[in-house]
Amino acid sequence: MSYCLNPACSNPENSIHAERCHSCGSKLLLRDRYRVIQALGQGGFGATFLAKDEALPGSPYCVIKQLRPAATSPSVMQMARDLFEREANTLGKVGNHPQVPRLLDYFEANNEFYLVQEYISGCTLQQEVKRSGPFSEAGVKQFLSEVLPMLQYIHSQQVIHRDIKPANLIRRSQDRKLVLIDFGAVKDQVNPVE
Repeated sequence: MSYCLNPACSNPENSIHAERCHSCGSKLLLRDRYRVIQALGQGGFGATFLAKDEALPGSPYCVIKQLRPAATSPSVMQMARDLFEREANTLGKVGNHPQVPRLLDYFEANNEFYLVQEYISGCTLQQEVKRSGPFSEAGVKQFLSEVLPMLQYIHSQQVIHRDIKPANLIRRSQDRKLVLIDFGAVKDQVNPVE
């Protein structure tokens, strides 16, 4: 399936090889390379989608985060642009850690902002706890031994995530490691207390 990213589209689902949305006419291949397959989630400032990068051999999966400003006034657009740049810069800075998704691309198109990130296959910690129940004492120790070094690294890069929660930790299928996602609320340029 090809999924239309036009927020006003009434029927975003299209056939896999469609060039344009059958409902609204929007171009479906974003930046002439990313084909969105399905919606993953939606929040206050935008939405995330599973996509394939058709410009690379094997068309690997990726995640596209679309920032959708609520208004298009110059001040709102500048604030959205600043938030978008901050998240892209932060991911570029901390994304070389094996438990943080890598930033693959970012761009602005049609007054909307897009971040393309490495796709992490797996279940969120929220889904895991819902399915299996709370952690045992040993499970909590294992969790902390996995998460604390990652947080130490992120903090050493002068970044505070500010939205660490079970829904933002994915247990990666291939190696069972926890990966921290959603750097949209980060605070960077942390100044030490004097």
